[in-house]
Amino acid sequence: MKKQFFLFLAVFLCVGLSTISFAKQPQGATFQMLTPPVDTWVNYALSADGSVLAANVGGEIFRWTAAQGYVDLGAGDPFNSSIGISADGSTIAATIIGPDGLTNPGRWRESTGWISLGHLAKGCQMDGNWGSGYSLNHDGSIVVGLVWYCPGAQGFRWTEGKGMVGLSHPKGASSRASAISADGSTIVGFYEHPKQGFRRAIRWTPKGDLFTGVMTPGEATAVSANGSQIVGQAVDATGFHAFYYTAAAGVISLGTTSGIPSDQSVANGVSEKGKVVGWSGDPFFGMPEAFIWSSSNPTAQMRSMAKFLKSAGAVIPDGIYLTTALAISADGKTIVGTWLDNNFNQGNWIAHTR
Repeated sequence: MKKQFFLFLAVFLCVGLSTISFAKQPQGATFQMLTPPVDTWVNYALSADGSVLAANVGGEIFRWTAAQGYVDLGAGDPFNSSIGISADGSTIAATIIGPDGLTNPGRWRESTGWISLGHLAKGCQMDGNWGSGYSLNHDGSIVVGLVWYCPGAQGFRWTEGKGMVGLSHPKGASSRASAISADGSTIVGFYEHPKQGFRRAIRWTPKGDLFTGVMTPGEATAVSANGSQIVGQAVDATGFHAFYYTAAAGVISLGTTSGIPSDQSVANGVSEKGKVVGWSGDPFFGMPEAFIWSSSNPTAQMRSMAKFLKSAGAVIPDGIYLTTALAISADGKTIVGTWLDNNFNQGNWIAHTR
């Protein structure tokens, strides 16, 4: 397993337009184009109330607020898109250049700046990389991510008191801790199949919980604040589709915005009340489309993000297509993502709903 960009970058393609409407949305949504300091790929994470963004801009790490804009926190790894922010917005996790000159999992606070989280005693560096930080709990006292043990990688959990502890991984294969709940109770990510190599969604428990199926390809990408809701991508009867999981409901496949089973979709975030965001599209033609889905109406088809925001009063410039939603705040009121225009210019957006 090598360093990877997000799934949506690997499938930067087309989507159908058929949707089914949600219940009437409250009016007063706003839409804003973001302008990162560098014109390159960007990944974002959101604080619980959406007031603070953590941004990985081509490997440079930034903290964004409406008042201050993008504040540069220093260089990270230009080949790694990992980024996380604590629910309170005080702490950021990413991949940084450590004191040894190699890339390390790192944690930033205003009071400390960046600190390297180090690596496991039996760890190793792969192509100059010890590992990456991906996600944090509510106050940033716990960080999860990936470190290398060679020949593979494994998830880790780091705390201020105990340092780094490795999470389980398949023998000779890799795992990654991609997200932790704000309350610190639940860590999710992927667990490679030890023989066939494909990823599977996992929730770390004492025995390990491959909750979408032992032989089901996919991965978990995000978890709600209390750990009760998990989202990601998994193979269902018709293809690779976004999923939503709770212990009560089990795995719900979210389908696609077009309703065409051969299209793909990925869920990137989930709010406390079960709003799910991500992208959907045809993996071979055109561009993806950002979507939103609500667990309050679980049988409804996922909806085009652009149509959802416009119906809520947001003004989106003509010729701007919302290609993915990267994150949603825990309160469900702020969403951030990427756009593309008719001239193939790319950019970022942030939307607020009421």
